[in-house]
Amino acid sequence: MDYYHQNSLPHAAVTERGQLTAREMLNLMRDHVWEIAATTAIFLMLAGLYLLIAPKIYSADVLVRVDPPEQNALGIALQNQETLPPPAPSPVTEMAVMRSRSVLGPVIERYRFDVSVTPQAIPLLGDIAARFATPGKPAAPWLGLKSFAWGGESVQVGALKVPRDLEEEKLTLVALEGGAYELRAPSGDLLVEGRVGAVANANDVSVLIKQLVARPGTRFTVIRWNALDALKRFDDLVKVTDKVKDSGLLEIEYSDKSASKSAEVANALGRQYLATAIASRQANDTQTLAFINGELPRLLADLKKTEAALKSFRSSSQSMQPGSEAQAYLQGGLDLDKQIAGLQLQRTQLLDRYQPGSRWVQSIDTQLEQLKAAKAQFDNRFGGMPASERESVDLLRAQKVAETIYLGMVQKAEQLQVRRASTTGGAHIVDPAIVPYRPVKPKPGVVLPAGLALGVVSGMLLVFMRRHVMIGVTDPQYVERRLSVPVFGEILFSQQQALLNPNSSGATRKPLPAGGRSSLPFQRGGARLEPLLSGNRVDAADPFSTGSNRILAARFPHDPSVEALRAVRTAMARELVHTPNNVVMVIGPTPSAGKSFVAANLAVLHAEIGARVVLIDADMRRGHLASFFKQSNREGLSEVLAERMPLRNAVRRTCIDGVSFLACGARPENPAALLMKPHFKEVLQRLGNQFDLVIIDTPPFLAVTDASIMASEAGASLLVLRSGMQSEEEIADTVKKMDRSDGRIAGAVFNGIPLRPSTRNYGYPTNYASDFGDVETTK
Repeated sequence: MDYYHQNSLPHAAVTERGQLTAREMLNLMRDHVWEIAATTAIFLMLAGLYLLIAPKIYSADVLVRVDPPEQNALGIALQNQETLPPPAPSPVTEMAVMRSRSVLGPVIERYRFDVSVTPQAIPLLGDIAARFATPGKPAAPWLGLKSFAWGGESVQVGALKVPRDLEEEKLTLVALEGGAYELRAPSGDLLVEGRVGAVANANDVSVLIKQLVARPGTRFTVIRWNALDALKRFDDLVKVTDKVKDSGLLEIEYSDKSASKSAEVANALGRQYLATAIASRQANDTQTLAFINGELPRLLADLKKTEAALKSFRSSSQSMQPGSEAQAYLQGGLDLDKQIAGLQLQRTQLLDRYQPGSRWVQSIDTQLEQLKAAKAQFDNRFGGMPASERESVDLLRAQKVAETIYLGMVQKAEQLQVRRASTTGGAHIVDPAIVPYRPVKPKPGVVLPAGLALGVVSGMLLVFMRRHVMIGVTDPQYVERRLSVPVFGEILFSQQQALLNPNSSGATRKPLPAGGRSSLPFQRGGARLEPLLSGNRVDAADPFSTGSNRILAARFPHDPSVEALRAVRTAMARELVHTPNNVVMVIGPTPSAGKSFVAANLAVLHAEIGARVVLIDADMRRGHLASFFKQSNREGLSEVLAERMPLRNAVRRTCIDGVSFLACGARPENPAALLMKPHFKEVLQRLGNQFDLVIIDTPPFLAVTDASIMASEAGASLLVLRSGMQSEEEIADTVKKMDRSDGRIAGAVFNGIPLRPSTRNYGYPTNYASDFGDVETTK
């Protein structure tokens, strides 16, 4: 199949379909600016509707300060504090504690967050009604639907216990007269009946409704959540943050539809955390106090024993005060013995919580060894002292160490008793939650701009998708780039042709504007050529009379679409020089591409330059070319091919000088069979010999096989495509099947291009034609 690469458009970079340049994308968006604006308006309306029906969410927060814990629980000053376990807990740990079951559980039970009650309302309509209702005053039912909630209802559940198989099932609460109610199972079976303020028990179900404000017959959906799911649902509403990193300032935030309830629950969470921390601190103090109280009798016994030994030695040795050397030995050894005694007591306490092999106990053991070695070295320095004086100093030192340890432990026990009675848990509330004034959700300043941005983006995406996915090819260059078929012309959609169509009221009820009267001679339609191609002419008739045609090139010769068709005529004239005959077939992949429009107007335009043209309507299934000339389809091609009528009687004279017409004829049962007869080829040869140009209007190429049968008989074919109607696959299939049918596509016509800002350059012929008309009028 021969193709002549004559591009009717300016050369552009070869890109695949869908890869638009920035300018092309800008033109595409500009062409569909109203679609984008409409999409944006819809999204803005949806955003406004969301602001109207979305429940307002309030948020309240309480600020808690966590104090650092004491490292030495026994209150004994040590030289190396690394012997103690690490100070804990950190702020991160406390944040986890605030979200623990020990903190959230009591709040869930107090406010019954393990039970959800939702009014049964009509979606969207019920939300709008509830938006304008007054809380605590049930609104009147809309549309007479009394069983649905319409806003203002209030239900407060004091307690609800159900069997395990009914947990997380949707139960139905029905409000009755006089404060009565019914609770029904998902199957509709009655579970329990009761009244507000009284506990109702039946069928292993126990329920207490504290408040029920609703019209009789109103229904509510009640769900009793299990403990884990209730904790998870409540935890999603609680937010704990570190106000200032590692500062110990923690913020507990809670969100709710009620402003007062949000503050109340936030304060309850803060108080529950303090209560949990106090209980934990009191438990630690109680454990330490128990250890001290267990050690005090032993320490007291050790103190009495050392005092008795010292007293006995002094009595027997008659020594009361040590000398200067003994005094130095006493003071130095006393410090070491205190440290050794403190470490030993600390080791005893750690053994209650850690194994002897733990690094905390081993660290103390290491320090004990170091202190004992230092004490031994210190003792060796005073080896020359008299034995009696040294023994006296040792007894005095032991007595003072025992006294120091015992008194320190007694004092610590008293402190623990006082702290256990007045402990704050190592934390306190800095700022309690207050009732918020404005909701945190939804925010008009966020929702409306987001709706605007989403609308613009969605509109642009919709335009892009419609161009590339939802509609057919709209780019004439695609045909040339991908299929190597030259585009002879791009024809704008003509409003004048729309008025000429039979379904246009303006074409039949009032005369069309006369700005485009043709200067061509016209003939009255319907006259038979006897003999064939007699060439007889008749006087020109008024094109606006009842016998006139509805061909755009004849009625409005200076219309922009007609100017584009003249370019097609010029290209076709160049192509016909290389064709084996003067038969041109006008084809299209699908119906409504505009084949008949192009064929009829090309016939008129060729007659305009003096050519004798015969126009054949070869669509014997649904042909309608006769309506362009206000003639009948009967007695045409089908009768000629069936040999029921001679050709000379079937070819008609039209109202346009130089244009003859062969209608499709009566609808035959098998048009394809008629076209395959040798008589069809003979008809084309006779017409081709006696006319300058034979134009054939064919049925849709992909719909039926008629056009493929005729393809080999035509010297050239003109492919008509309508903007946005045919897909890439349909166009490619048409070209492929034409090749298989030995047909030759000379070029393509892109028809019905919408007039958009990016196609304004098509209006230049109109302006030029108007100037030409003014000059012609002044002559």
